[in-house]
This record gives sequence, C-alpha cells and structure tokens, in this order.
Amino acid sequence: MEPIVRFSRPDPRRLSAETRSVRTLDRATRVAMWALYRGTYDRADEARFLADLDQKDDVIIVRDALGALQGFTTLCCYRHGGVRVVFSGDTVIAAPFQGQTALQRAFVGYVMRVVVRAREPVYWFLISKGYKTYLLLSRNFLEYWPRHDRPTPAAAQALLASLARERFGAAYRPEQGIVRFEPPGPRLEPGVAPLDPREADRPDIRFFEVHNPGWVNGDELCCIGRVDLAMGLNYVRRLVLRRVRRR
Repeated sequence: MEPIVRFSRPDPRRLSAETRSVRTLDRATRVAMWALYRGTYDRADEARFLADLDQKDDVIIVRDALGALQGFTTLCCYRHGGVRVVFSGDTVIAAPFQGQTALQRAFVGYVMRVVVRAREPVYWFLISKGYKTYLLLSRNFLEYWPRHDRPTPAAAQALLASLARERFGAAYRPEQGIVRFEPPGPRLEPGVAPLDPREADRPDIRFFEVHNPGWVNGDELCCIGRVDLAMGLNYVRRLVLRRVRRR
C-alpha cells in the first residue's frame, strides 16, 4: 500500500525578507511599494516617493508566503564626520502583518554587517512620525537618543542636530527636535497606527507623545541609536526570550 503523502500549504501570513539594491528594483516592485505606501499615508505624492527611493542605496522588502509585497524600508549608508550613519527612509508594514519580526531581523542583520565593515562608530539615524517606529529604537537599542530616562548628552545632541540639518535643512526644528515640512508632508492615515490606550502610560510611549505632539499631522521626531555588537547581542537575546515565552 502506497503511503499517503500530505502537502501542507504555506502560511500566507508568514513573512520573509530580502535586501536589494535600489538600482535592481523592477517596475512591478516599485509599483507595489507605491501602492502600499499610498494606502498607509495621507498626502502621499508618487513623484516625491519615487524620487526619495532613488536617493537610497538599499531596500529591505518583505513578502508573504504567496510572494505579495507586504512591507519595506529604504536605507542609505554614509559617513558623517567621524561616524558611519545608516539612515532609514520610508518604512511600511501592511496592517495585517504588523507585529511580525521579519523586517526587524533583516534590518538588524543589515546594520550589523555595516558594523563589521566599518572602522568608525555606527549610528542609526531615523525620523519617526509614529510611536511604533520609535519603539523599535527604544526597545531594541542599548544606547539611543532622545529617551525618557535620561537627558541627551551634549555630544549625542550635537551629532543628531548635525545629521538633521544636513538632510532636512530648514524643515528641522531644533527647539522641538522634530522635522516639520512646509507644505506638510505625508502623515499616517487615521487608524493605521492608533495609540493603544492600554500602552499609553508606558514611559517610552508617553515620552514620544510629549516630545512629538504633532505626529498625527506628520511631524517626525529625530532620533539616533548606537549600533554595535552589544546592541546586536541584546536584540538576539530579546528575540530568543520572546520565542521561549510563546511556547
């Protein structure tokens, strides 16, 4: 009697990530990226989106098990003074897939490869118009700024201000530590990343809301995080603990 062979269908919710050079993206991928971005952000402009994409070096793309694009983040890496900087541009995850770690894991792998190659300190520079992006920094980095539990050191503040002025010019508002474009740039569509009332009292979320009260209108908080081997090991430790708790 022949054994019965059962083939399991792939879980369409499971995401996988790949890092691509922006120069290698085909038109279909760019169209899918724009469609996802347009559905996530109000006041989105296709020409501006594509121009910004072409200014980046790489993009991390996440797809579901059926191959559909469900998220991405754009990246560029450059030297600034005596440090190496990884800057995150547009970042989107489709709502049904938020909470998965494929994009995070790919990003940490990306920045750790930069650390291995670099001969100078490495920093992640990001601007955050939603608290969930800020939480990627506050809950995975050992050294990051600004933060709720201590003031930003003068050297870190000077680096952050220098990076923001270089990239955003007059849109950077140093008194508030934010970027505010005129005319206003994209903002999250209502309901895309609402503040969970159950989390509102957590110190890092409350800090984000206090220091970027205009996030609902598209204001972006300027942040940096130190990328080093200790940060990478801390991320792996947290990931393992999370998986153990789920068993």
